[in-house]
Amino acid sequence: MSKPSRRRLRLRARGWSLRRRVVVGFGAFTALFAVLMTATVISLVDFVRKGNEVVNRWEPAAAATQDLFADLVNQETGVRGFVLSMNRTFLQPFEQYSDKQAVDERRLHELVGRYPVLDANLATLQAVAKQWRDETAIPLISLVNSHEPSASSLVDDPDGKTRFDLVRKAAATLSSAVNGVSRTALHDRSNALRALLIALSVSVLLFVAVGLLAWRGLHRWVLAPVEGLALQARDVAEGTGERRIVPTGPPEFIDLGGDVETMRRRIAEELARVEQTSEDLARSNADLEQFAYVASHDLSEPLRKVANFCQLLERQYGEQLDDRAREYIAFAVDGAKRMQALIADLLALSRVGRSTDAFVPVDTNLALRRAMSNLDEKIVEAGGGVGHSDLPIVMGDPTLLVSLFENLVGNAIKYRSEQPPLVVVTAVSNRQTHTWTFAVKDNGIGIEPQYADRVFAIFQRLHLRGEYAGTGIGLALCRRIVEFHGGRIWLDTSATSGATFRFTLPERAS
Repeated sequence: MSKPSRRRLRLRARGWSLRRRVVVGFGAFTALFAVLMTATVISLVDFVRKGNEVVNRWEPAAAATQDLFADLVNQETGVRGFVLSMNRTFLQPFEQYSDKQAVDERRLHELVGRYPVLDANLATLQAVAKQWRDETAIPLISLVNSHEPSASSLVDDPDGKTRFDLVRKAAATLSSAVNGVSRTALHDRSNALRALLIALSVSVLLFVAVGLLAWRGLHRWVLAPVEGLALQARDVAEGTGERRIVPTGPPEFIDLGGDVETMRRRIAEELARVEQTSEDLARSNADLEQFAYVASHDLSEPLRKVANFCQLLERQYGEQLDDRAREYIAFAVDGAKRMQALIADLLALSRVGRSTDAFVPVDTNLALRRAMSNLDEKIVEAGGGVGHSDLPIVMGDPTLLVSLFENLVGNAIKYRSEQPPLVVVTAVSNRQTHTWTFAVKDNGIGIEPQYADRVFAIFQRLHLRGEYAGTGIGLALCRRIVEFHGGRIWLDTSATSGATFRFTLPERAS
Protein backbone atom coordinates (compact mmCIF):
# COMPACT_ATOMS: atom_id res chain seq x y z
CA MET A 1 0.00 0.00 0.00
CA SER A 2 1.34 3.44 -0.94
CA LYS A 3 2.19 6.09 1.66
CA PRO A 4 -0.71 8.44 0.71
CA SER A 5 -3.17 5.52 0.99
CA ARG A 6 -1.87 4.62 4.45
CA ARG A 7 -2.15 8.27 5.44
CA ARG A 8 -5.82 8.42 4.32
CA LEU A 9 -6.62 5.25 6.27
CA ARG A 10 -4.95 6.71 9.33
CA LEU A 11 -6.97 9.91 9.00
CA ARG A 12 -10.25 7.99 8.67
CA ALA A 13 -9.37 5.90 11.71
CA ARG A 14 -8.92 9.03 13.84
CA GLY A 15 -12.15 10.78 12.78
CA TRP A 16 -13.16 13.25 10.16
CA SER A 17 -10.37 15.11 8.49
CA LEU A 18 -10.43 18.86 8.00
CA ARG A 19 -10.90 18.35 4.26
CA ARG A 20 -13.91 16.10 4.84
CA ARG A 21 -15.45 18.53 7.30
CA VAL A 22 -15.05 21.39 4.86
CA VAL A 23 -16.43 19.36 1.94
CA VAL A 24 -19.45 18.09 3.91
CA GLY A 25 -20.17 21.50 5.40
CA PHE A 26 -19.86 23.22 2.06
CA GLY A 27 -22.06 20.57 0.40
CA ALA A 28 -24.79 20.94 3.04
CA PHE A 29 -24.68 24.71 2.79
CA THR A 30 -24.81 24.55 -1.01
CA ALA A 31 -27.83 22.22 -0.98
CA LEU A 32 -29.70 24.34 1.57
CA PHE A 33 -28.75 27.50 -0.24
CA ALA A 34 -29.99 26.05 -3.54
CA VAL A 35 -33.36 25.16 -1.93
CA LEU A 36 -33.72 28.63 -0.43
CA MET A 37 -32.72 30.33 -3.66
CA THR A 38 -35.24 28.21 -5.57
CA ALA A 39 -37.97 29.13 -3.09
CA THR A 40 -36.94 32.79 -3.27
CA VAL A 41 -37.00 32.81 -7.07
CA ILE A 42 -40.39 31.07 -7.15
CA SER A 43 -41.77 33.56 -4.61
CA LEU A 44 -40.35 36.46 -6.58
CA VAL A 45 -41.83 35.18 -9.86
CA ASP A 46 -45.21 34.59 -8.19
CA PHE A 47 -45.16 38.07 -6.65
CA VAL A 48 -44.28 39.71 -9.97
CA ARG A 49 -46.94 37.68 -11.81
CA LYS A 50 -49.68 38.51 -9.32
CA GLY A 51 -48.58 42.13 -9.17
CA ASN A 52 -48.75 42.34 -12.93
CA GLU A 53 -52.23 40.74 -12.79
CA VAL A 54 -53.43 43.47 -10.44
CA VAL A 55 -51.78 46.33 -12.29
CA ASN A 56 -52.39 45.18 -15.85
CA ARG A 57 -55.82 43.50 -15.52
CA TRP A 58 -57.94 44.21 -12.45
CA GLU A 59 -57.20 47.87 -11.89
CA PRO A 60 -57.86 48.62 -15.61
CA ALA A 61 -60.97 46.36 -15.44
CA ALA A 62 -62.40 48.30 -12.48
CA ALA A 63 -61.69 51.57 -14.26
CA ALA A 64 -63.26 50.29 -17.50
CA THR A 65 -66.40 49.20 -15.60
CA GLN A 66 -66.79 52.66 -14.14
CA ASP A 67 -66.17 54.22 -17.55
CA LEU A 68 -68.78 51.97 -19.17
CA PHE A 69 -71.43 52.88 -16.60
CA ALA A 70 -70.50 56.58 -16.98
CA ASP A 71 -70.96 56.20 -20.77
CA LEU A 72 -74.50 54.88 -20.24
CA VAL A 73 -75.37 57.57 -17.69
CA ASN A 74 -74.09 60.29 -20.04
CA GLN A 75 -76.17 58.82 -22.87
CA GLU A 76 -79.31 58.79 -20.71
CA THR A 77 -78.63 62.40 -19.63
CA GLY A 78 -78.15 63.46 -23.24
CA VAL A 79 -81.43 61.85 -24.35
CA ARG A 80 -83.31 63.41 -21.46
CA GLY A 81 -81.90 66.89 -22.24
CA PHE A 82 -82.67 66.56 -25.92
CA VAL A 83 -86.28 65.51 -25.30
CA LEU A 84 -86.93 68.29 -22.79
CA SER A 85 -85.17 71.10 -24.72
CA MET A 86 -85.73 69.96 -28.29
CA ASN A 87 -82.12 71.15 -28.86
CA ARG A 88 -79.91 68.85 -30.92
CA THR A 89 -76.86 70.05 -29.01
CA PHE A 90 -77.92 67.74 -26.19
CA LEU A 91 -77.68 64.77 -28.55
CA GLN A 92 -73.91 65.16 -28.85
CA PRO A 93 -73.20 63.36 -25.49
CA PHE A 94 -75.53 60.53 -26.56
CA GLU A 95 -73.71 60.05 -29.84
CA GLN A 96 -70.25 60.61 -28.35
CA TYR A 97 -70.69 58.21 -25.44
CA SER A 98 -72.38 55.65 -27.64
CA ASP A 99 -69.13 55.32 -29.57
CA LYS A 100 -67.09 55.33 -26.35
CA GLN A 101 -69.39 52.65 -24.91
CA ALA A 102 -68.43 50.31 -27.73
CA VAL A 103 -64.73 50.95 -27.08
CA ASP A 104 -65.07 50.41 -23.32
CA GLU A 105 -67.07 47.22 -23.86
CA ARG A 106 -64.37 45.75 -26.11
CA ARG A 107 -61.64 46.75 -23.64
CA LEU A 108 -63.56 45.26 -20.70
CA HIS A 109 -64.27 42.09 -22.65
CA GLU A 110 -60.51 41.68 -23.33
CA LEU A 111 -59.80 42.00 -19.62
CA VAL A 112 -62.51 39.74 -18.14
CA GLY A 113 -63.38 37.51 -21.11
CA ARG A 114 -61.48 34.55 -19.56
CA TYR A 115 -63.60 34.69 -16.41
CA PRO A 116 -67.12 33.23 -17.12
CA VAL A 117 -68.94 34.97 -14.26
CA LEU A 118 -67.55 38.40 -15.14
CA ASP A 119 -68.08 37.82 -18.83
CA ALA A 120 -71.76 36.83 -18.12
CA ASN A 121 -72.23 39.97 -16.05
CA LEU A 122 -70.77 42.04 -18.89
CA ALA A 123 -73.11 40.34 -21.37
CA THR A 124 -76.11 41.09 -19.10
CA LEU A 125 -75.09 44.75 -18.92
CA GLN A 126 -74.71 44.91 -22.68
CA ALA A 127 -78.13 43.28 -23.17
CA VAL A 128 -80.08 45.59 -20.83
CA ALA A 129 -78.18 48.60 -22.22
CA LYS A 130 -79.16 47.57 -25.74
CA GLN A 131 -82.75 47.05 -24.62
CA TRP A 132 -82.87 50.54 -23.07
CA ARG A 133 -81.30 52.03 -26.20
CA ASP A 134 -83.60 50.21 -28.65
CA GLU A 135 -86.83 50.50 -26.69
CA THR A 136 -86.45 53.84 -24.94
CA ALA A 137 -83.66 56.10 -26.25
CA ILE A 138 -84.08 55.63 -29.99
CA PRO A 139 -87.92 55.91 -29.96
CA LEU A 140 -87.77 59.12 -27.88
CA ILE A 141 -85.25 60.67 -30.28
CA SER A 142 -87.44 59.69 -33.23
CA LEU A 143 -90.52 61.30 -31.63
CA VAL A 144 -88.61 64.52 -30.97
CA ASN A 145 -87.23 64.56 -34.49
CA SER A 146 -90.80 64.16 -35.81
CA HIS A 147 -91.94 67.04 -33.54
CA GLU A 148 -94.36 64.86 -31.72
CA PRO A 149 -95.82 66.98 -28.84
CA SER A 150 -96.16 63.97 -26.53
CA ALA A 151 -92.40 63.19 -26.58
CA SER A 152 -91.63 65.32 -23.56
CA SER A 153 -94.25 63.51 -21.52
CA LEU A 154 -92.51 60.19 -22.20
CA VAL A 155 -89.23 61.24 -20.49
CA ASP A 156 -90.48 59.94 -17.14
CA ASP A 157 -92.17 56.91 -18.67
CA PRO A 158 -92.12 54.11 -16.05
CA ASP A 159 -91.07 51.49 -18.59
CA GLY A 160 -88.11 53.58 -19.73
CA LYS A 161 -87.15 54.29 -16.14
CA THR A 162 -87.40 50.58 -15.34
CA ARG A 163 -85.20 49.69 -18.29
CA PHE A 164 -82.46 52.14 -17.20
CA ASP A 165 -82.73 50.92 -13.60
CA LEU A 166 -81.91 47.48 -14.98
CA VAL A 167 -78.85 49.07 -16.62
CA ARG A 168 -77.80 50.59 -13.28
CA LYS A 169 -78.34 47.28 -11.51
CA ALA A 170 -76.36 45.31 -14.13
CA ALA A 171 -73.54 47.87 -14.00
CA ALA A 172 -73.46 47.70 -10.18
CA THR A 173 -73.39 43.89 -10.30
CA LEU A 174 -70.50 43.92 -12.80
CA SER A 175 -68.58 46.52 -10.80
CA SER A 176 -69.07 44.58 -7.56
CA ALA A 177 -67.87 41.37 -9.18
CA VAL A 178 -64.80 43.05 -10.72
CA ASN A 179 -63.95 44.73 -7.42
CA GLY A 180 -64.30 41.40 -5.60
CA VAL A 181 -61.93 39.66 -7.96
CA SER A 182 -59.55 42.66 -7.74
CA ARG A 183 -59.53 42.47 -3.94
CA THR A 184 -58.77 38.76 -4.16
CA ALA A 185 -55.85 39.48 -6.54
CA LEU A 186 -54.53 42.15 -4.17
CA HIS A 187 -54.71 39.69 -1.29
CA ASP A 188 -52.88 37.08 -3.36
CA ARG A 189 -50.19 39.65 -4.21
CA SER A 190 -49.80 40.46 -0.50
CA ASN A 191 -49.42 36.77 0.28
CA ALA A 192 -46.81 36.42 -2.48
CA LEU A 193 -44.90 39.42 -1.08
CA ARG A 194 -45.03 37.91 2.39
CA ALA A 195 -43.69 34.61 1.06
CA LEU A 196 -40.89 36.46 -0.76
CA LEU A 197 -39.92 38.38 2.39
CA ILE A 198 -39.93 35.15 4.40
CA ALA A 199 -37.66 33.46 1.84
CA LEU A 200 -35.28 36.43 1.84
CA SER A 201 -35.26 36.59 5.65
CA VAL A 202 -34.52 32.88 5.93
CA SER A 203 -31.71 33.29 3.36
CA VAL A 204 -30.19 36.15 5.34
CA LEU A 205 -30.48 34.18 8.58
CA LEU A 206 -28.90 31.20 6.84
CA PHE A 207 -25.95 33.32 5.73
CA VAL A 208 -25.51 34.72 9.23
CA ALA A 209 -25.78 31.27 10.81
CA VAL A 210 -23.38 29.76 8.29
CA GLY A 211 -20.97 32.65 8.86
CA LEU A 212 -21.05 32.11 12.63
CA LEU A 213 -20.66 28.35 12.24
CA ALA A 214 -17.83 28.84 9.74
CA TRP A 215 -16.05 31.22 12.12
CA ARG A 216 -16.53 28.84 15.04
CA GLY A 217 -15.34 25.90 12.97
CA LEU A 218 -12.39 27.92 11.63
CA HIS A 219 -11.41 28.92 15.16
CA ARG A 220 -11.90 25.45 16.61
CA TRP A 221 -10.47 23.38 13.77
CA VAL A 222 -7.82 25.71 12.31
CA LEU A 223 -6.92 28.82 14.32
CA ALA A 224 -6.79 27.29 17.80
CA PRO A 225 -4.70 24.24 16.74
CA VAL A 226 -2.37 26.45 14.67
CA GLU A 227 -1.98 28.97 17.51
CA GLY A 228 -1.30 26.16 19.97
CA LEU A 229 1.26 24.60 17.65
CA ALA A 230 2.86 28.00 17.00
CA LEU A 231 3.04 28.72 20.77
CA GLN A 232 4.77 25.41 21.41
CA ALA A 233 7.11 26.03 18.47
CA ARG A 234 7.99 29.48 19.88
CA ASP A 235 8.74 27.91 23.26
CA VAL A 236 11.09 25.50 21.53
CA ALA A 237 12.68 28.35 19.54
CA GLU A 238 13.21 30.37 22.74
CA GLY A 239 15.23 27.60 24.26
CA THR A 240 12.77 25.11 25.73
CA GLY A 241 14.08 22.45 23.41
CA GLU A 242 13.20 19.56 25.70
CA ARG A 243 9.48 20.38 25.70
CA ARG A 244 7.48 17.83 23.75
CA ILE A 245 5.06 19.24 21.17
CA VAL A 246 1.50 17.95 21.71
CA PRO A 247 -0.76 18.85 18.74
CA THR A 248 -4.56 19.12 18.82
CA GLY A 249 -7.35 19.49 16.27
CA PRO A 250 -8.16 17.59 13.07
CA PRO A 251 -5.96 14.69 11.97
CA GLU A 252 -4.05 16.90 9.52
CA PHE A 253 -2.84 19.14 12.34
CA ILE A 254 -2.04 16.15 14.51
CA ASP A 255 0.12 14.82 11.68
CA LEU A 256 1.68 18.27 11.23
CA GLY A 257 2.38 18.44 14.96
CA GLY A 258 3.92 14.98 14.78
CA ASP A 259 6.17 16.12 11.95
CA VAL A 260 7.15 19.21 13.94
CA GLU A 261 7.85 17.03 16.99
CA THR A 262 10.04 14.78 14.84
CA MET A 263 11.86 17.86 13.54
CA ARG A 264 12.26 19.13 17.13
CA ARG A 265 13.84 15.87 18.23
CA ARG A 266 16.20 15.90 15.27
CA ILE A 267 17.13 19.54 15.93
CA ALA A 268 17.71 18.72 19.61
CA GLU A 269 19.95 15.83 18.60
CA GLU A 270 21.81 18.06 16.13
CA LEU A 271 22.20 20.78 18.77
CA ALA A 272 23.59 18.22 21.18
CA ARG A 273 26.08 17.13 18.53
CA VAL A 274 26.91 20.77 17.75
CA GLU A 275 27.47 21.49 21.46
CA GLN A 276 29.73 18.48 21.68
CA THR A 277 31.53 19.64 18.54
CA SER A 278 31.83 23.14 20.01
CA GLU A 279 33.39 21.71 23.14
CA ASP A 280 35.80 19.68 21.04
CA LEU A 281 36.56 22.78 18.96
CA ALA A 282 37.14 24.83 22.08
CA ARG A 283 39.62 22.21 23.33
CA SER A 284 41.23 22.17 19.88
CA ASN A 285 41.54 25.97 19.92
CA ALA A 286 43.09 25.81 23.35
CA ASP A 287 45.57 23.26 22.04
CA LEU A 288 46.27 25.52 19.03
CA GLU A 289 46.85 28.50 21.31
CA GLN A 290 49.24 26.38 23.35
CA PHE A 291 50.97 25.30 20.16
CA ALA A 292 51.19 28.93 19.05
CA TYR A 293 52.82 29.81 22.33
CA VAL A 294 55.27 26.94 21.93
CA ALA A 295 55.90 27.94 18.30
CA SER A 296 56.48 31.56 19.23
CA HIS A 297 58.67 30.88 22.22
CA ASP A 298 60.07 27.38 22.51
CA LEU A 299 60.70 26.88 18.77
CA SER A 300 62.00 30.38 18.16
CA GLU A 301 64.59 30.13 20.92
CA PRO A 302 66.48 27.14 19.42
CA LEU A 303 66.41 28.84 16.02
CA ARG A 304 67.93 31.97 17.51
CA LYS A 305 70.67 29.83 19.12
CA VAL A 306 71.41 28.11 15.83
CA ALA A 307 71.70 31.46 14.03
CA ASN A 308 73.73 33.07 16.82
CA PHE A 309 76.16 30.21 17.24
CA CYS A 310 76.65 29.87 13.49
CA GLN A 311 77.49 33.56 13.32
CA LEU A 312 79.75 33.19 16.39
CA LEU A 313 81.47 30.22 14.77
CA GLU A 314 82.13 32.32 11.68
CA ARG A 315 83.58 35.18 13.72
CA GLN A 316 85.74 32.97 15.99
CA TYR A 317 87.09 30.62 13.37
CA GLY A 318 86.64 32.65 10.23
CA GLU A 319 90.36 32.56 9.38
CA GLN A 320 90.42 28.79 9.62
CA LEU A 321 87.36 28.31 7.37
CA ASP A 322 87.45 28.16 3.62
CA ASP A 323 84.91 29.79 1.31
CA ARG A 324 82.69 26.69 1.13
CA ALA A 325 82.44 26.49 4.94
CA ARG A 326 81.52 30.16 5.13
CA GLU A 327 78.88 29.58 2.47
CA TYR A 328 77.42 26.66 4.45
CA ILE A 329 77.29 28.79 7.59
CA ALA A 330 75.51 31.56 5.64
CA PHE A 331 72.95 29.00 4.40
CA ALA A 332 72.32 27.80 7.98
CA VAL A 333 71.90 31.35 9.32
CA ASP A 334 69.59 32.33 6.45
CA GLY A 335 67.47 29.17 6.96
CA ALA A 336 67.14 29.82 10.67
CA LYS A 337 66.11 33.43 10.11
CA ARG A 338 63.59 32.43 7.44
CA MET A 339 62.21 29.80 9.81
CA GLN A 340 61.83 32.46 12.51
CA ALA A 341 60.03 34.78 10.08
CA LEU A 342 57.78 31.93 8.93
CA ILE A 343 56.86 31.02 12.52
CA ALA A 344 56.09 34.69 13.30
CA ASP A 345 53.86 35.05 10.23
CA LEU A 346 52.01 31.79 10.95
CA LEU A 347 51.50 32.93 14.51
CA ALA A 348 50.08 36.24 13.31
CA LEU A 349 47.77 34.44 10.88
CA SER A 350 46.45 32.11 13.57
CA ARG A 351 45.80 34.96 16.00
CA VAL A 352 43.46 36.88 13.68
CA GLY A 353 40.07 37.14 15.40
CA ARG A 354 41.16 35.52 18.67
CA SER A 355 42.19 38.61 20.58
CA THR A 356 39.21 40.79 19.63
CA ASP A 357 35.89 40.66 21.49
CA ALA A 358 34.15 43.57 19.76
CA PHE A 359 34.86 46.07 17.00
CA VAL A 360 35.40 49.75 17.77
CA PRO A 361 35.43 52.84 15.52
CA VAL A 362 38.83 53.04 13.85
CA ASP A 363 40.20 56.08 12.02
CA THR A 364 41.86 54.46 9.02
CA ASN A 365 43.99 57.61 8.50
CA LEU A 366 45.70 56.88 11.83
CA ALA A 367 45.94 53.15 11.05
CA LEU A 368 47.66 53.90 7.73
CA ARG A 369 50.08 56.36 9.40
CA ARG A 370 51.04 53.73 12.00
CA ALA A 371 51.66 51.22 9.21
CA MET A 372 53.82 53.81 7.37
CA SER A 373 55.74 54.43 10.58
CA ASN A 374 56.49 50.71 10.88
CA LEU A 375 57.65 50.68 7.23
CA ASP A 376 59.51 53.99 7.42
CA GLU A 377 62.97 52.48 7.03
CA LYS A 378 61.96 50.45 3.95
CA ILE A 379 60.18 53.41 2.37
CA VAL A 380 63.21 55.66 2.84
CA GLU A 381 65.58 52.97 1.56
CA ALA A 382 63.46 52.51 -1.59
CA GLY A 383 63.14 56.26 -2.08
CA GLY A 384 59.37 55.93 -2.36
CA GLY A 385 56.32 57.66 -1.01
CA VAL A 386 52.84 56.88 0.21
CA GLY A 387 49.87 59.18 -0.41
CA HIS A 388 46.23 58.87 0.56
CA SER A 389 42.93 60.70 0.39
CA ASP A 390 40.81 61.51 3.43
CA LEU A 391 40.07 58.03 4.72
CA PRO A 392 36.90 57.15 6.71
CA ILE A 393 36.21 55.85 10.19
CA VAL A 394 35.20 52.17 10.10
CA MET A 395 34.28 49.50 12.61
CA GLY A 396 37.09 47.08 13.27
CA ASP A 397 40.15 45.99 15.23
CA PRO A 398 42.81 48.75 15.24
CA THR A 399 45.79 46.39 15.46
CA LEU A 400 44.56 44.15 12.65
CA LEU A 401 43.81 47.12 10.37
CA VAL A 402 47.33 48.47 10.94
CA SER A 403 48.68 45.02 9.99
CA LEU A 404 46.43 45.02 6.89
CA PHE A 405 47.77 48.36 5.61
CA GLU A 406 51.35 47.39 6.59
CA ASN A 407 51.25 44.21 4.50
CA LEU A 408 49.62 45.86 1.45
CA VAL A 409 51.93 48.90 1.47
CA GLY A 410 54.94 46.69 2.28
CA ASN A 411 54.17 44.48 -0.73
CA ALA A 412 53.97 47.58 -2.95
CA ILE A 413 57.41 48.70 -1.71
CA LYS A 414 58.87 45.21 -2.07
CA TYR A 415 57.61 44.51 -5.61
CA ARG A 416 58.64 47.86 -7.05
CA SER A 417 59.87 48.50 -10.56
CA GLU A 418 62.96 50.44 -11.58
CA GLN A 419 61.32 53.77 -10.77
CA PRO A 420 60.84 54.89 -7.15
CA PRO A 421 57.75 53.23 -5.62
CA LEU A 422 54.59 55.32 -5.21
CA VAL A 423 51.60 53.99 -3.28
CA VAL A 424 48.16 55.71 -3.21
CA VAL A 425 45.38 54.68 -0.79
CA THR A 426 41.77 55.84 -1.42
CA ALA A 427 38.28 54.92 -0.18
CA VAL A 428 34.79 55.20 -1.69
CA SER A 429 31.49 54.83 0.18
CA ASN A 430 28.82 52.37 -0.96
CA ARG A 431 25.50 53.55 0.55
CA GLN A 432 23.55 50.48 -0.59
CA THR A 433 25.76 47.98 1.28
CA HIS A 434 26.86 50.42 4.05
CA THR A 435 30.49 49.66 3.37
CA TRP A 436 33.66 51.47 2.31
CA THR A 437 35.69 50.17 -0.62
CA PHE A 438 39.42 50.85 -0.20
CA ALA A 439 41.98 50.80 -3.01
CA VAL A 440 45.77 50.41 -2.56
CA LYS A 441 47.38 51.25 -5.88
CA ASP A 442 51.11 51.14 -6.72
CA ASN A 443 53.38 51.63 -9.73
CA GLY A 444 55.32 48.40 -9.25
CA ILE A 445 55.83 45.35 -11.43
CA GLY A 446 52.14 44.36 -11.24
CA ILE A 447 50.49 40.92 -11.20
CA GLU A 448 49.17 38.96 -14.14
CA PRO A 449 45.33 38.53 -14.07
CA GLN A 450 45.56 34.74 -14.11
CA TYR A 451 47.19 34.89 -10.67
CA ALA A 452 44.41 37.05 -9.14
CA ASP A 453 43.17 34.25 -6.85
CA ARG A 454 46.45 32.44 -6.33
CA VAL A 455 48.18 35.41 -4.66
CA PHE A 456 45.85 35.15 -1.62
CA ALA A 457 46.65 31.48 -0.95
CA ILE A 458 49.05 30.69 1.89
CA PHE A 459 52.69 29.97 0.94
CA GLN A 460 51.98 30.95 -2.70
CA ARG A 461 54.87 32.87 -4.30
CA LEU A 462 55.05 34.18 -7.86
CA HIS A 463 58.79 34.87 -7.73
CA LEU A 464 61.94 33.06 -6.63
CA ARG A 465 63.10 33.60 -3.06
CA GLY A 466 66.35 35.02 -4.37
CA GLU A 467 64.50 37.75 -6.27
CA TYR A 468 62.11 38.88 -3.50
CA ALA A 469 62.29 37.90 0.17
CA GLY A 470 59.20 36.77 2.06
CA THR A 471 57.25 33.82 3.43
CA GLY A 472 54.22 33.88 1.09
CA ILE A 473 51.81 34.54 3.98
CA GLY A 474 51.33 38.33 3.74
CA LEU A 475 48.35 38.45 1.34
CA ALA A 476 46.79 35.38 3.00
CA LEU A 477 46.94 37.32 6.27
CA CYS A 478 45.30 40.33 4.54
CA ARG A 479 42.44 38.16 3.29
CA ARG A 480 41.97 36.65 6.77
CA ILE A 481 41.82 40.13 8.34
CA VAL A 482 39.35 41.52 5.77
CA GLU A 483 37.06 38.48 5.97
CA PHE A 484 37.18 38.66 9.76
CA HIS A 485 35.76 42.19 9.40
CA GLY A 486 32.95 40.91 7.14
CA GLY A 487 34.43 42.25 3.91
CA ARG A 488 36.26 40.86 0.90
CA ILE A 489 39.55 41.61 -0.83
CA TRP A 490 40.48 41.17 -4.47
CA LEU A 491 43.01 42.10 -7.12
CA ASP A 492 41.71 44.66 -9.60
CA THR A 493 42.55 42.97 -12.90
CA SER A 494 41.52 46.06 -14.89
CA ALA A 495 44.55 48.04 -13.72
CA THR A 496 46.77 48.93 -16.70
CA SER A 497 49.96 49.48 -14.70
CA GLY A 498 51.24 48.37 -11.32
CA ALA A 499 48.93 46.48 -8.98
CA THR A 500 45.69 47.62 -7.33
CA PHE A 501 44.22 45.76 -4.38
CA ARG A 502 40.67 46.58 -3.31
CA PHE A 503 38.87 45.55 -0.12
CA THR A 504 35.67 46.45 1.75
CA LEU A 505 35.13 47.34 5.40
CA PRO A 506 31.86 48.12 7.26
CA GLU A 507 30.82 51.70 7.89
CA ARG A 508 30.96 53.20 11.37
CA ALA A 509 27.76 52.44 13.32
CA SER A 510 25.54 55.53 13.58
